[in-house]
Amino acid sequence: MRTTSFKSRAFALVSTAALLATLVVASPANAAATGPTCDGATPVQTCTGTTSDGALYKMVVPADFNGTVTIWSHGFGGNTTIPGYFAVDSSAQLAPNGPGQNGGSPELIKYLTDQGVALMGSGFSTQGWNLDEAVKTNAELVGIFKTKFTTTKKVVAWGYSMGGGITQAFAEKSPELLASAAVMNPVDAWSSQSKYFLDILWLMKTWFDPSIKLTGYAPGFAGDMQMLQDLGKYSAILTSLKASVASGAWPTTSSASAKALQAAGIPSRSALLMIGLLAGVSTQSTSFDGIAGPANAQVTAWPLAIAPALATLENIAGVLGYSLLGARDMEAKMGGIWTDNQKTDYSKQLSDEDRTVHNAGLSGNTAIAGMLSTLNPLNPDAPRIKGDAAAMAKAATMYQNTGKIKVPTVMMIGQHDPVEPAGIVQRISDLYEEEYAATKEAAIKAAQKSGIYKTPVRKLQVLWSVTPKTWSKFDAAGLPIALTNTPGTGHTNFTMAQYKLVIDTALAAAENGDLPWNAAQLSKVRKAKGLAIDRDTLYPWMKHYNQ
Repeated sequence: MRTTSFKSRAFALVSTAALLATLVVASPANAAATGPTCDGATPVQTCTGTTSDGALYKMVVPADFNGTVTIWSHGFGGNTTIPGYFAVDSSAQLAPNGPGQNGGSPELIKYLTDQGVALMGSGFSTQGWNLDEAVKTNAELVGIFKTKFTTTKKVVAWGYSMGGGITQAFAEKSPELLASAAVMNPVDAWSSQSKYFLDILWLMKTWFDPSIKLTGYAPGFAGDMQMLQDLGKYSAILTSLKASVASGAWPTTSSASAKALQAAGIPSRSALLMIGLLAGVSTQSTSFDGIAGPANAQVTAWPLAIAPALATLENIAGVLGYSLLGARDMEAKMGGIWTDNQKTDYSKQLSDEDRTVHNAGLSGNTAIAGMLSTLNPLNPDAPRIKGDAAAMAKAATMYQNTGKIKVPTVMMIGQHDPVEPAGIVQRISDLYEEEYAATKEAAIKAAQKSGIYKTPVRKLQVLWSVTPKTWSKFDAAGLPIALTNTPGTGHTNFTMAQYKLVIDTALAAAENGDLPWNAAQLSKVRKAKGLAIDRDTLYPWMKHYNQ
């Protein structure tokens, strides 16, 4: 759900009081279709305008346009400006951004136009969870482009994060408009993605600070201020947990049930790890591999008890702002509390594998039972979220991605993305493998009658951004060193070489009607580094699908 103006780590949060004093709310989009107005420049001209829903769009078209155009869908953006932390961005986007960029990497744009490929994209009419609006805008924008540039032959859709989900939905709803798609670390269907977000937020509130509001915000400006106050409280929780990961002390704001767990000798790091496991947060992160440990007395305890908690903390810090801002935006959009966890059995969300693998980190079976007992819906110290019927009904009308592959699609995702877990793509891959197996079986049966067997065309290729074997580092005192850009971790942590490989693969599929599976493609994957094509992965699906 990446956007360049968003600082994803909660630790970067500036003073909440300062934010409240400078809050700016986005004005409504101007719903008037205009353009395209082109500058006629050579060798690449630029065209701009707005779609009928007021979305700003941009097109860049080379003089040697070869008939193929890409349409980019950008990541998550908020509908509220918070100076110094978050800004509404409705500008047109053409491609993935590099560090500090907005609108699309100039290198990637030139890379495509040098091949005769045109690019287009919009800023969408609204931000937040905007899948329905964005798909409508994209469909209209394709029509505008084809009307202006009548030699257009093929359209390739691509996007990352929220834009990955938009691209997947676009391909599901309007496959006739597209020749291929490139979907990078996509959001899941809202029912699944929102559960991931809300489980993290509700569990942290329930144990670490029950004064957090989380739902039922006031309308408009006042509600935005309440959300910002919550964001400050969540940030304080993470800061406290980080400082006490070794001692096991709980935040002073913890609930009565949590304090009873503390009195029973359960460290806060075990509760933090439990939250991550119940929600589905990876226990490996940018700085913590869960394998390497400091060369001191903690060398044994580190991978079992300390590293999983720190990795969970780092990953929650990476998703926290997105989840809270997204939840607030959805509540405003739906006109009420759109979610409900009154019937959720959290004990069933801890898998047998996690109970075994992380038993030490969770402080043993007695501690596990104790922590889960506090989450019982009958515990008055852990009040559940009660949804508003009208808001929930409205939310249910939003389009839910099915994961159905209808056009040749290349996907790319990191093994340990904290915002969109690998299980999102794993589910799509698993479902597609079932479909492909059925198609292949049907082809075999047909061949038994005709005597001619034709291998079914594979429509999905998944590129997994993978981690090194180990990567954690420690200073001379045995303290962990914070890392950045570890392959396979973080949110949309892709290299320029990887972006080029993905769009090249989608362009080849558009041209040939088939994804490249030859030796040349495998060589390109190796040269891009940090990627693997693997149809035998076993990342757990999102918790929503285990209900």
